[in-house]
Amino acid sequence: MNTFKIIIFLTTIFLVLSCKGNPDSYVEEGIRFMNSGQYTEAAVRFKTALKKDPKHFKATFALGVLYKRVDKLDKALTYLTKANSYNPKDEEAAAALSYVFIKKKQYDTAIRVLMPLSDAPKNPEILFYLGDANHKKGSYEKALKWLKRCINMLTVNDKVLLKDSYALIGDSYLALNKLDEAKEFLQSAANTNKNPIVLVKLGATLFRMANHFHVKALTSQNSIESINEKAEDIKSKRKKKAFLKENEEKLVSLKKEKEGFSQKRDELLSDSKRYLMEALALSKKDPVGQKVTKREIHYYLGMTYILLKDYKLAKKNLETFLRNGPKGPEVVDVRKKLDQLEELIKREEQKKLDEENAKKENK
Repeated sequence: MNTFKIIIFLTTIFLVLSCKGNPDSYVEEGIRFMNSGQYTEAAVRFKTALKKDPKHFKATFALGVLYKRVDKLDKALTYLTKANSYNPKDEEAAAALSYVFIKKKQYDTAIRVLMPLSDAPKNPEILFYLGDANHKKGSYEKALKWLKRCINMLTVNDKVLLKDSYALIGDSYLALNKLDEAKEFLQSAANTNKNPIVLVKLGATLFRMANHFHVKALTSQNSIESINEKAEDIKSKRKKKAFLKENEEKLVSLKKEKEGFSQKRDELLSDSKRYLMEALALSKKDPVGQKVTKREIHYYLGMTYILLKDYKLAKKNLETFLRNGPKGPEVVDVRKKLDQLEELIKREEQKKLDEENAKKENK
């Protein structure tokens, strides 16, 4: 081996050994393992980097993110808290730490981490988690402020964050009982952003508004029936006539009230169905959009068809909702509704059969 080759060989060995001793190289290797789902291998690399430099920010942050991904929140909190203390101005570390605090229901602590970075953040997650923390602690007006700022930073490619932001905005308006404002905000968003996420949130909000008027219409109908039942219980014709005369204006008012509520309900249901169907069509063209919105679209379509008394389509959509693996209390409610829908469909089919038989007998 000549002198030149020996120099090259020794230089290569030196570079390899120096690289192996560099914590950054272990972190980069660990990130590659983590991104491919090889978490054990990734953790070994991050911990090796920390042995070489116990206060290495990137290694500490990366290990915290790894534990966050595998839902080991206590370990994630330990490392992300350290990373945040090493570099409080790092937005990714602050966002990751606030996520863990929110998951652990420590909303005020999450807000304290994020507030110093809230004036002009480059990472929209700072604003999103401020909105999320405030929403979960019941400060809905503050949640709306942060979430609207977050949306102004997002593009149509930020699908998951858009979905979650619009969801929380809609839910915050609804928690404040500001149905009209929820409708106005989401309709404005839908006009400028034909995105299935926006459309399904708008459809869901319109359904909830329709359900609100449906309940009011039922309340008016119950009041009408209550007056009529009281009149039926009166034996004396004279007293019954007097009772109905006394309640005549009230009955007229209740009937008008019921008609008004029913009309508003039907208009909102029509719009809700239109937006939900549009969301469904768009989601089929977009695998990511389909994944994040499919369950919700079918849930609200099913609920909308129930109020429209199209029980077969309601059943079909709610069954599709269940097939997509939902979790939470609404699953039990949907299963109960499916049992009720099965009974209603049977009644409708029996009624139709009875009517057909009656027509045949009359002939």
